[in-house]
Formats: sequence, structure tokens, C-alpha cells
Amino acid sequence: MEDIIRQMVQKQIRTILDNNREVISKMVKENILPELYKMVQDEIHREFLSIAEKQPHLPDRDIKNKEVPDQELQKENQHTVTKDSFSKQGKYLYCIVKGNEENAFALTGIDGNKVYTLCHKELAAVIHDCNAIPYQSDDEKVVTQWIMTHQKVVEKAWETYGVAVPASFDTIIAGNKEFSGGENLKKWLETHYQDLMAKMEKFTGRAEYGVQIFWDANQMGERITRENEEIKKINEECKVKSKGAAYMYRKKLESLLKKELENKAEYYFKEFYNKIKEHVEDIKIDKTKNNTSGRQMIMNLACIMQRANSRLLGETLEAIDRTEPFSVRYTGPWPPYSFV
Repeated sequence: MEDIIRQMVQKQIRTILDNNREVISKMVKENILPELYKMVQDEIHREFLSIAEKQPHLPDRDIKNKEVPDQELQKENQHTVTKDSFSKQGKYLYCIVKGNEENAFALTGIDGNKVYTLCHKELAAVIHDCNAIPYQSDDEKVVTQWIMTHQKVVEKAWETYGVAVPASFDTIIAGNKEFSGGENLKKWLETHYQDLMAKMEKFTGRAEYGVQIFWDANQMGERITRENEEIKKINEECKVKSKGAAYMYRKKLESLLKKELENKAEYYFKEFYNKIKEHVEDIKIDKTKNNTSGRQMIMNLACIMQRANSRLLGETLEAIDRTEPFSVRYTGPWPPYSFV
């Protein structure tokens, strides 16, 4: 009977697909794929920031009109540009800055490639030449180095030009049969010019800051056990019950304690969120990460604000950090990776 029902359902599904193929195809292209792409990009940003936040900022120095280090730093690899058809050539994109000087940016990028700018009107793309293939490696150290180099180039461009719209790691503008990667990049800049200029205006004078708040779950659990009357009562009853009954009471106690911890986490999340939002212009809520060093993360935020306001936010976070059992990790300033 189950097989018959399954076949009937499958037949109905095929009929629906056949009768609505064009509509479904349009929905996938217009709604599902863009959202899926955005989700993937968001995950890349999160992992990128997770690695980037662990690194120190580069020392201040002017990166304009500097000589490129010796060519021996430019390693031979599969991304070295070859004189081939347009379709095999590409431009690796680090970020977009506000400027109109081409070739004014000289800095070694991923695998020692020369970084320069390609302009359209008042926008400049910070790029290096590459073949139109993704940067992939089974060696985690190699990938980490690529990501860190990407981050350093974006950060120095941001510091030098004052504003930048970062691109995700491994963003490559490829050529095709008719146009080179550079020509396609200029066409893209032209198509998105107004939107990019609006972002430049939005991000000028602003920076992204990361805020992660942790608590010691054991300390909070002990506090709840002391303060919650129902938990105190069950705890006392466990001491006088038989082993079988005590086991059931302990399970009930664990369930109740877990629920109270969740309630407390929600309460403090709202309290801290409201304090933080007073000092920032926008907030993105990211997923909390795995526990580290006995701490449990209860809040993971990306905030954007005027750099001049960072002191006020820092003071608010310091007050939270002094409150038991909480601790705070405050990072930045960063280019606005999470708000592009």
C-alpha cells in the first residue's frame, strides 16, 4: 500500500512540475537562487571576519605610489595570468573605493600579485590580474594566508581612501568570448554605479565593530539554583528520595534549569542589545559560535557607526564586562564587511 501511495504522490508531483515548469523555473531564478547566494556570501563573511579578527591591524603607512616588492615574491601558480583567450582571464576583486586614479595603488596581494586600481568615473576597483579560476586548496594554512592577504589589502585600501565597499574573498570577474575581465568589470561598475556611490556615502566616516558577549554558564546556573524557589525545592527533595525517584527529580531539575538558562540568555540579550543600539547606526545579529575556554557565547553582533562614537560603545561594553558572570570581546574598527 505504501508503494502505491508513494507512486501516486510522485506522479502528482511530476504532473505539477510539468504543468508549471516555466513558473517554477522563474521562481527559482528570481527568488530562491539570489537568497541562497546571499546566505552563502553571509557565511563567507562570517568565517572571513572570524579569521580576520584574530589578526593585528597593519601599521599605518601610505600605500599610494609605493614600489612593488621584488618579483621573486610573485609565486608561479595556477592563478598567474597567461596570454590566452579573454574567457580564461579575470580580475580578482578586493574592494571598491572612491577614487579616479588608475594604477595609483601598488601593493602585493594574494600570492604576491601586483594590486592596482581600475576606474570608472569616481569609483576605483582594487584588483589583481588572475586566471578565471577559483582559489582552492586542500591546505588550510594556504587558504588562511589567502584570506588574510585579502583582508590586509582591503584594510589598507580602506585606511588610504577613507571608504571602501569590500568584496568577498575569491570574487573574480571573468572574461568571456567578447570582453576581457577588465572590460566586464568596468561594465559592472557602470551598471551598479549609483548603488555603489550610495554605499560610499553611507560608509564614509564609519566602521564596523564586532561585539561578542559571553557568560560563564556554570556560574549562572549556580545563581539560578540559589535564587529560583522551584529549583531549590526540587533540589532539596532529591536528597530525601529513593534512587529511582531521585533520578526522575534530577531529570526534572536539569530540564527546568536549562529552561531558566534560556530565559536568562534571552533576557540579557535584549538588555545588552538595547544598550548597544544607543551608540550605533545599524546592527547585524550573527550566529553564536561554539563555546570556548569554558565560556558560552550569548550574543554575536556586527555594528556599524561613526568611528568617533566607538569610545561611547567601548565604555558601555566595559561596564558589561565588569559584571559577573559576563565577559566581552570587542573588535574593530573594520571595513564594513557585514553591511555591503
